Amino acid sequence: MEYEQIKHELKNSATVMLLRSHNDNAALILSFFYKQFKVTQRISIIQEELETKLGYYLEFLQDIDPDFNPRSPKEYLNKWCDDQLLRKTFNSSDDPVFTLTPAAEKAIAWLEDLKRREEFVGTESRFLQIFSLLKEIRDRSTTDIETRITQLEQDRDRIQQEIDQIRQTGVVDPYNPTQLQERFRLANQVTAQLIADFSAVEQKFRSLTRSVQEYQLQQDTSKGTVISRVLDADQKLKDSEQGRSFYAFWNFLMSTSNRQELKSLIQKIYTLEELQSLTQEYGLLRRIERILIDRGEYIVQSNHRLAEKLRQMLDERNLMENRRVAELITEVQRLALQVATLAPSEPDFWVLEGEPIVNLMMARPLHPLEESEMPTFSMDFSDLPEVMLDEEITALYQQFYVDEETLVQRIKRTLEQRTEVLLTELLQLYPVTQGLPEIVAYLAIATQCDRHSINTSTIELIVITSLEPEKQLHLTLPQVIFHR
Repeated sequence: MEYEQIKHELKNSATVMLLRSHNDNAALILSFFYKQFKVTQRISIIQEELETKLGYYLEFLQDIDPDFNPRSPKEYLNKWCDDQLLRKTFNSSDDPVFTLTPAAEKAIAWLEDLKRREEFVGTESRFLQIFSLLKEIRDRSTTDIETRITQLEQDRDRIQQEIDQIRQTGVVDPYNPTQLQERFRLANQVTAQLIADFSAVEQKFRSLTRSVQEYQLQQDTSKGTVISRVLDADQKLKDSEQGRSFYAFWNFLMSTSNRQELKSLIQKIYTLEELQSLTQEYGLLRRIERILIDRGEYIVQSNHRLAEKLRQMLDERNLMENRRVAELITEVQRLALQVATLAPSEPDFWVLEGEPIVNLMMARPLHPLEESEMPTFSMDFSDLPEVMLDEEITALYQQFYVDEETLVQRIKRTLEQRTEVLLTELLQLYPVTQGLPEIVAYLAIATQCDRHSINTSTIELIVITSLEPEKQLHLTLPQVIFHR
């Protein structure tokens, strides 16, 4: 927050310029954005639909303010794109689509926060949230085994003490209505901030992609280096700090059990009598599961499109190089045809200094033959041991092949009724019959398809039947999730 930095932000920030705009432009822009994107919780809107709704909104404003002289909806949308308030992209059907930029999201969030400041400010819930975060940082930053065990034992003793007290007194000490409402408001506020930050998350991914594109377009960049960067672009997005945080959230949200728990919590909270006066005003939490899935899916698909765009740029670069090589070959052929019928201007086209050194293959001497002693040995076939090949033939006969296509069909049939399935759940529906190779085949399917994921932060124990009779295998694997 230095003087020069603040001066630069006030002069160049799209958010600040929007809030400082005159002639009620800020009120028009922010109110329209809020109605179209925030009230309906939509991520993107097709141009034709947005133009139509903006036309209706301009007519409404003209009715309540006769001095208001609007321009055409298309002019407004193009101007807002130039001012970095809207981003115009194209979907699969080549129809222009508009989404809010981080600058517009920040302006709307600032006004929402300004409105909330006029309401009740919960200091207790905010301080406890800070205290809880600090405690979590302290506990989860240690790598010492004894220290972590001591922390867990302290938590256990505190919980056990509360349990003993409730059993002795028969009284539960719940939060009072003020404390419940304070935390309910805070949860809604954090939810709104998270949703507003999704556009900033996407912008971070776009910035990473742009850095790869800029490196690719440098003239002195070698082709091998560009190929390496482009092919690793998708992994680079996931390995960045922004990517690791987002995909950790996405993996948590994609868990069926976590989503069910979230839905159960929300349903329970909205039925509390102490919160009935706030449930109509604060309804964002009711839709948080669907909103987060839609926003997260949009960013995941956007990342795939960004990585694919980089690969397309690589293909275009290869085409340009191939076209240049073809032009050079054509030029060489043209020059050759021009001089083909002309006599040489010099008597000697090429002069070699000294006598030529010729090494003919037939001039080489043959390798001298040397007589070797005849080998002397004797073999007795009269007393050979009897060879039993029954076990070897049986083992050869029992060789098998794991058909991955069969496993893929099992996954598809299971996902017809649900959005995702864990490997452990799939093995309960289809028990293992081919031992460890069948598990390896499932892992290969999960790694080869972008839709599926492997959560290395969660370890699961799988018990399967071995190929040897009456023998079981205990496998420790990361959590494998198959998505529709």
